[in-house]
Amino acid sequence: MKRWQAGVLLTSGLVLGALGMRLAMPLLAPAPNHPAAEQEPVGEGLEVAPDVQRQAGIVVAPLVARDVAGQADGYARSLDPAPLGAMAAEIAAARAVQTGSARELARLTALVAADAGATRHDLDAARAQAGADQARLTLACQQPALQYGAGLGRLGCDTMARLASRAAQGRLALMRLDFPDGPPPSGSVVTIDLGTTTASARVLGPAVAGDTQLQTAGVLALLEAPGAAQAGVGRVVAAHWATGGQTRGAVIPREAVVRADGALQVYRVLGPNRFERIAIDGPATAPVTEGWFVAAGGALKPGDRVVVAGAGTLLGLERSAGAGAGAGGDD
Repeated sequence: MKRWQAGVLLTSGLVLGALGMRLAMPLLAPAPNHPAAEQEPVGEGLEVAPDVQRQAGIVVAPLVARDVAGQADGYARSLDPAPLGAMAAEIAAARAVQTGSARELARLTALVAADAGATRHDLDAARAQAGADQARLTLACQQPALQYGAGLGRLGCDTMARLASRAAQGRLALMRLDFPDGPPPSGSVVTIDLGTTTASARVLGPAVAGDTQLQTAGVLALLEAPGAAQAGVGRVVAAHWATGGQTRGAVIPREAVVRADGALQVYRVLGPNRFERIAIDGPATAPVTEGWFVAAGGALKPGDRVVVAGAGTLLGLERSAGAGAGAGGDD
């Protein structure tokens, strides 16, 4: 091989080696480091630009852990007080008749003893009439317990007229309470959720019959004013009974809650510009003074960031975006 040929071969080898190294550099270079925290979360939700968030006054805050007393959740229903009024009137009428027959029996007894014109036959008839009138009064006094339940009957016959009068004035409501986990004992205090407010009622005792739909043994309670005016006959509302112990969870501020699709919902933050709407209705949710308590183990937990101001605006934006998407899909 000549000297000039060897030089050409050497030069060609160097050029090909450099070209191979250049092509291999992308494969040998390390991948760029992108922290996971800087990536936008992937998933469904509502994406809102930062400037829109500022204009809408969106404020987010983390949920704070809270321990609350354990409770059982059930239902409360206001009973019609009209039969109670009729029974109170029947008691008053039966008492008046019984009082008259008792006086007549006493008068005839004195006349027979003094041999002053009354006969034994008259005395026996008066005694039978007095007994019948007393039985009628006894039955009238038992009617509240027979129709509503033993819990109401324990208040005594003399209280029915007062209860009926207060019910007619809207200052008292007779409530039936049903708890799937079993009825609370007599004397327990039950919290009744009336929508915008809550009220407390003390359990009187068992109701007359079980609930055919819930298959529960109900109890009776008296709800005093001002909550009685909001009860409404036949209205079914939530009831809560403190059973003792502690339940771990978080409190959702009242301002964070919106009502949509027939449920109470909140917006949880998925990322800097993305929000997810979550329903909080359920057996693990209970009203508290600050808003709603959600027990741990559900969709929300302490530390989750939720929208505490502007949630209604987000709901409007979401509905508008959904309507726009639907309109576009029809074209």
